Amino acid sequence: MKTKPLTRKKEFGDFQTPLELSSLMVNVINENNIYPNVIIEPTCGVGNVLLTAYDFFRPQKAIGIEINNTYCKNILKKSDRDIFIVNSDIFVSMNILKKEISDKDVCLFIGNPPWVTNSELSSIESTNIPQKSNIKNLRGIEAITGKSNFDITEYIIIKLIEEFNKQKSIFAFLCKTSVARNILKYCWNNNIYYHEASIFPVDSKKYFDAAVDACYFVIDTTKKRGAGECKVFDSIEKRNYKSTIGFYQNRMIVNMDTFKSHNYLGKSDYTWRNGIKHDCSKVMELDIIGSSLVNGYGETVNIENDLLYPLLKSSDIANVTIKTRKKVLVTQKKIGEETKYIQSKYPKTWQYLNDHANDFVKRKSSIYKNKPSFSIFSIGDYSFYPFKIAISGLYKKINFKMIYPIDEKPVMVDDTCNFISCKNESEAHIIFSLLTDEKTRLFLESIIFWDSKRPITTEILNSIDLKKIAGENYLHDHYSILMGYNQIIHKENLIQEELF
Repeated sequence: MKTKPLTRKKEFGDFQTPLELSSLMVNVINENNIYPNVIIEPTCGVGNVLLTAYDFFRPQKAIGIEINNTYCKNILKKSDRDIFIVNSDIFVSMNILKKEISDKDVCLFIGNPPWVTNSELSSIESTNIPQKSNIKNLRGIEAITGKSNFDITEYIIIKLIEEFNKQKSIFAFLCKTSVARNILKYCWNNNIYYHEASIFPVDSKKYFDAAVDACYFVIDTTKKRGAGECKVFDSIEKRNYKSTIGFYQNRMIVNMDTFKSHNYLGKSDYTWRNGIKHDCSKVMELDIIGSSLVNGYGETVNIENDLLYPLLKSSDIANVTIKTRKKVLVTQKKIGEETKYIQSKYPKTWQYLNDHANDFVKRKSSIYKNKPSFSIFSIGDYSFYPFKIAISGLYKKINFKMIYPIDEKPVMVDDTCNFISCKNESEAHIIFSLLTDEKTRLFLESIIFWDSKRPITTEILNSIDLKKIAGENYLHDHYSILMGYNQIIHKENLIQEELF
């Protein structure tokens, strides 16, 4: 079977760097007064970056590694430069590079590695993939939730840094911005010292016609110091300094200057949680159309009302005015609760669930394995408190919303939202006022990376020290009294805590 061109392009991350961008990459290195005598591009493709860097720096030695034999031949045909081209896989070529570099060399590793993940390569049965290894020391549960999936670019750069950081090396690569941050975190966590690190945003739509938050990431290890920071510039073209990413108490900080003046990092007295999770929206989420309820299959649903609750999704919470468009079927009040009670108590609901039982069987997540029929997740006593404060985890805006009960029923939010629960309205209003304070906003802006897939997480929200903010607003006594009455739920399902 012949491989489709698009599949092959994806397999090798084949997005060639245009000459204009190649020149900008080289200019950044030159402006930093770096003069390499060895230049290496680990995935050189058609050679634009490698040849541009060679022509500018005129190094003693230049090496390009490329798995595509056609590209290798074309580079050699069109160039009379003294460049060593290795037709091989970067994942098995490290020993070749080690033999070519001495301790005295100032070596520039530069290029544009493939922007694909290991799971994407596996899905198309690619062999162009590194040998499996736990480079981030992830736990088994993180593999289940997808954290073990990594970008191939990230793997390549980390392996190069591991092998060559103790020499006079500069690593300068185009990559996703999230990958650059992961590499920084890896360096910081593993005490890999460097002289300076920089991020220059790249317009991926302009250069590659791709909708990706990308950057040119440069890390200079020609000198060694414990630099737990990275300068961020406005763009690779203008190169104006914007801010500094830092590392504080094992946490990456977006803007160290703002963080230093608005450091409210601590532990929230209220536990932020993800909304209800069921992975079966066509069955469990019902649209309110007039006086009827309609599921995702267009079926009018007539079941008992007791297990139906108003539902808000991220888009609802992001709106200026909250309007409830849906209801959600809540089959359990806590994780693992038996659902057979529905059969005798709510026969219509039980029949409806069984009519769509196959939808539940198809759910891929292992969290439902060996659980009662029609199980849900991210549910507990806190879900049924009357008042909530919620925020979308997906939208790139700090926008907390007060949520009131509807028809004497608590409102649920879906798993793209984060929320805390309050037992009474006055409690909710005090906490809401602290969360919407300008001090809180500036703190959150200093630690949230807006280019993340889900920028606002429970981890971030649970780090807000509301007590400190209350004290600075002369509300310490009010807050202390509130905490005296408030009984935070400590007994959580350990599996849920690990996953969410």
